Amino acid sequence: MADTLRLDAVISWAIDRGASVRLVGGDQQLGAVSAGGILRDIATTYGAVRLDEVVRFSDPAEAYASLALRDGDSTALGFYLDHDRVHVGDATTTVQQVFDAWLTDKRSGLDTIMLAPTRDQVAGLNHQAREHRLGDGRPGLEVVLSDGNHASVGDTIITRRNDRRLRAGKGWVKNGDRWQVNHVHHDGTIVAHDPRTQRRVTLPRQYVRDQVELGYASTIHGAQGMTVDTCHGLVTGRESRELLYTMLSRGRHANHAYVEVTGDGDPHARLSPDSITPPTPTECLEAILARSDTPASATTQLASQRDPGTLLGAAIACYQDAMVVAAERYAGPDVIRRLEAAAEATGLGLTEADAWPVLRSHLLMLHATGHDPFLALQYAARQEPGADLRDPAATIDHRLDVFGVREDPARRPLPWLPGVPTQLLSSAEWGPYLAARHTLVTRLAAEVQRHVETQGTVPAWAAELNPLPMADVIADIELWRAAHRIPDSDLRPTGPIQHHLLEARAQHRLDDLLAEESEPVLNWLRGIVKTCGSAGYATC
Repeated sequence: MADTLRLDAVISWAIDRGASVRLVGGDQQLGAVSAGGILRDIATTYGAVRLDEVVRFSDPAEAYASLALRDGDSTALGFYLDHDRVHVGDATTTVQQVFDAWLTDKRSGLDTIMLAPTRDQVAGLNHQAREHRLGDGRPGLEVVLSDGNHASVGDTIITRRNDRRLRAGKGWVKNGDRWQVNHVHHDGTIVAHDPRTQRRVTLPRQYVRDQVELGYASTIHGAQGMTVDTCHGLVTGRESRELLYTMLSRGRHANHAYVEVTGDGDPHARLSPDSITPPTPTECLEAILARSDTPASATTQLASQRDPGTLLGAAIACYQDAMVVAAERYAGPDVIRRLEAAAEATGLGLTEADAWPVLRSHLLMLHATGHDPFLALQYAARQEPGADLRDPAATIDHRLDVFGVREDPARRPLPWLPGVPTQLLSSAEWGPYLAARHTLVTRLAAEVQRHVETQGTVPAWAAELNPLPMADVIADIELWRAAHRIPDSDLRPTGPIQHHLLEARAQHRLDDLLAEESEPVLNWLRGIVKTCGSAGYATC
């Protein structure tokens, strides 16, 4: 995991002395903490030789699944689901599940590891494992490690810093090496051995205090390069594809994921889409596969900032925010006070709900388009309450989406975006600015489609489909992806599920295009028309 500057220094030093340099690494695993992305740039520009045969796993099917997982292909999840490798629970039960499964494998004589996203979770699992090992027995002489845990004879430890001065057999101590403690000296020095190779090492007190942790559990970053028999990893849903891939590729015989599928009780998270409509475990894992944190070089980022697709997403955000601010200014404080009073009068606790600011903005937008926001609020509030009214303001806001359907589609910059409200468009203060924002969105959208059509390359999401979608369908979906800032790493054609009415309809239309207007279907329809004639097409 060398960063760009360090890599440049090493390569320059080697070349100046007449050496040849061959870079070996993986651009789809965890990157360096500092500036990175250069390996991917080199591979993209000049090409690279890639290894495609996986030899770690005992089951060839898991080897193929790991490659699909690495590429972000959600079909890889089928292997893990079919083989009972995915387990679910809340934040507390998943931790216990990981420990119980690890303990079962340990008692079976397997070399096994627990993985977790954070150092605190790792320290907790390590502490629990050591306490279970000791039971009611006395640990003997102990030493304090860098993670705050203690170690004594019989404990498994892991070293966290390369040190060529610390010899172990024919090699030296490396980051990620695991050892079993043989002896603890009174000065804090540890004598340990590698259970796999039987190498012995003496770790001095300072190194133990600063660079040694208990080794029953590890962070995912710390486990990169590790190979064990089985692996049990915690998944919170906030991981990236690279973290999930690394987690589920450590074990030779089995890799298990324990997924948190319920909230942690944080009241500030009640407004998040995942709290209002909790994802299934499969959806959670699909979202992780769609999220990549592979570092991008400065060159790549500069090119991205000039890309019309990147500019379109930002332009849409500015367009929507500006309309909300203009609608609030247009309404004035009197209308806003009356709206708040009307919301309180519904008795649903709307103004105290987390989503009230969103609902308030929606009502003000309706006011700016000429609708009566008070009647709209009454209409939405009188409907049958939902079975699970987690946030009443969010529910009412969702019901108001029907008013946007009535707008003339020609006024919208994109089929799912609202046009500039007529009252705001006639405003001397806001009209010209919003019209310019509307024009910018329209122009960038046209540039995105034109760029896709002239570029001629097949996007990664489309390359996964068989048969390949038609060119105009690819252009429409690329426009949608750019507008919603869906990263290239998300191989779902239209990305995450949209819940607002107009966006949901637009997304369904694009999904239907993929399903119904592929090249073979259209060729089949053309054959029918050619055989029957256009007049007889309906009855042929």
